[in-house]
Amino acid sequence: MLNRKSNPSSQRWSSRLYAIVNAIYRKRPVWMVSFSTSEASLSEGLRAACASTAMLAVGNLLHDPTFAWAAIGAFWTCLADAAGSNRARFASMMGFALLSTLGGGVTAFASGVGTSLAALAMLVFTTLGAFGRIWGAATSQVTILAATACVVMVDRPMRDLREGMAFLGVYFAGCLFAVVLSLTVWRIHPFGASRSSLRAVYLRLADIAFDNARLLKQRAAPGQWATHAAKFRADARAALERSRRVLAKVPVSRTGGRETYDNLLALLTESESLFVYLIAVSGACEKAPNDLRRSSRAARLLAGIGDVLRSIGLAANDGQWGRMASLQPRLQRLARRLESELMEPVKLKSGFELVDFAPAYAQTEEWLDSAARVAAQTWSTFKANLSSQSVGLRHAARVGVATTAGFLVIRVLGLPFGYWATMATLLILQPSIAATWPRSIERAAGSIVGGVLAAGIGYAIHSPLGISFAVFPLVVATMALRPVSYSLFVLFLTPTFVLVADFATPGANEFSFALTRLGNNVLGCVLALLATFYLWPTREKVNHRTFLATAVRANLEYLRAALEYPGRSAKDMQRLRRAAGLSSNNAEEAISRIRLEKLEDSMADTVTLTVLSLLRKMAGTAAQLRLSANRRGMHDELGAWIEAASTDIEAALNRTLRPIRRDLPARDGLSSLEADVVGEISLMHRLLTERMREARA
Repeated sequence: MLNRKSNPSSQRWSSRLYAIVNAIYRKRPVWMVSFSTSEASLSEGLRAACASTAMLAVGNLLHDPTFAWAAIGAFWTCLADAAGSNRARFASMMGFALLSTLGGGVTAFASGVGTSLAALAMLVFTTLGAFGRIWGAATSQVTILAATACVVMVDRPMRDLREGMAFLGVYFAGCLFAVVLSLTVWRIHPFGASRSSLRAVYLRLADIAFDNARLLKQRAAPGQWATHAAKFRADARAALERSRRVLAKVPVSRTGGRETYDNLLALLTESESLFVYLIAVSGACEKAPNDLRRSSRAARLLAGIGDVLRSIGLAANDGQWGRMASLQPRLQRLARRLESELMEPVKLKSGFELVDFAPAYAQTEEWLDSAARVAAQTWSTFKANLSSQSVGLRHAARVGVATTAGFLVIRVLGLPFGYWATMATLLILQPSIAATWPRSIERAAGSIVGGVLAAGIGYAIHSPLGISFAVFPLVVATMALRPVSYSLFVLFLTPTFVLVADFATPGANEFSFALTRLGNNVLGCVLALLATFYLWPTREKVNHRTFLATAVRANLEYLRAALEYPGRSAKDMQRLRRAAGLSSNNAEEAISRIRLEKLEDSMADTVTLTVLSLLRKMAGTAAQLRLSANRRGMHDELGAWIEAASTDIEAALNRTLRPIRRDLPARDGLSSLEADVVGEISLMHRLLTERMREARA
């Protein structure tokens, strides 16, 4: 057990740095889809950097620039690594190595024959690469990267069979080196993904505590609390669901009798309880009295809770179970002290809900049985998508046509390093307009800053050995920041490719390389956007009103159950709470995609956003009801009113206009939280009625 006290000075600097990162996170642009530093993976970055730099070092020793392609192959193979068992990782990495070598070789030889045959090869391989999306994210990652290899190798035409095979051999050797390095020397711990996902969960919970403290200090307005609920709760729920999925995928052979697995499951269960507690605390803090001293004390205690939660997350990532055990009593003490500072006292209850899920594999499968099952699923999915109505097929056709058109434009104009433009088109294009917009903006922004960085490095470093050393930290940053933000990924990817290209073409002008990549990336973004809007455009077909109705029903049911608690079982409450949180997240994502496609807001959209904000407030009230220290049973008059109001809200969701037919309960007979429930339900009915009138108008 680790009981060493950390340096107070280092703690202060750590807290300040964390606050700065959180401030950047809160102020990030709307188009930046992801910016979560807790998802960064230094281990993945170091592994990819070692694989790539080793290939450059071999090329430097042999004075053979062709090994730059081995470095690229090693880097791509690390990108293709699918998380999970060693069997899944080997299948993804080796599958990419074989597909990219075969497809890239065919494309390069076709390019050596002529432009027409090269365009045909591009059309076939990019279409197939995009079609891989129908089989899920892991398969899509492999097929898109293999298509990327084809797009890049078309710019290196091969005419001599012996020379071409030697080149492909060097490239394939780089891929194999990355596979061997990843599965032998640099193996991922069996529970590494689970520990990392729980680290992200506890850091998201710490974010909620820190932001609560910030809002208390600033005596924030109600609108700021609503923004807090929308951003931070959604992030925490998403992290919890990711961690739940990762733990569910742990093979049964590693779950039975394993202390590590039991500890991780207990941590996930505890995090669900802490999430409910922090939601309840947020609601109580919003109603805090104008007592500066009391608010300051509550803010300090919340900051302390945030520090403890962050420490638990870091200890979980390192497997320091003794350290986590020593942090639990401190968390309980801080929660008890905070209870006395809140207007509505909230108790922290540990582990009052069990996380319930079935493992992904009920029993260990033999290799042949697993292969047969995967083959059957693959074939059924393929047949289901052989239709003009299939979004996956239409997206694949769009990607193939747009990328091939970009290739032909590049060939006609004679632009150097044209594969950068076609690669940008391939990687930016997404199935819907709403997904392509932010991707293109992030890529353009990342390329601009990355191009400037590449030019600066190029002026400072000229030798091949120096380039090899410079590539190492760039690859580390590229891989480590890939889950954090696509724009940061592109920012470091740009100078990486520029320097590797410089290694393959010694004596070239680094500044020219950077400008060329920037221009080609912008061209690729333009082509992707044109294809998105004019080649079989796919807009969000899902009616966001359906998502909104589901979210309203789920949150209303959770609120009613919280009023009846403890008359409802803990398992039932956990199911209702999770359904409410997930449905709110889904509705918020749906309306965000719709707004991105329209690039404008209607009055109905504004009312919808207000409804979603109110749903977060209702979930907070439900959490407070469950954890309140002043809990009491629901009286009959309130129950009858809620029943009638729920019926009227259901009518409004079914597009039937009618007022609430029952008078409000007497205020004198309601507690503070019950009065909040009445106000929120009444406001919900009024907002839904207004939204329906706007939609009809």
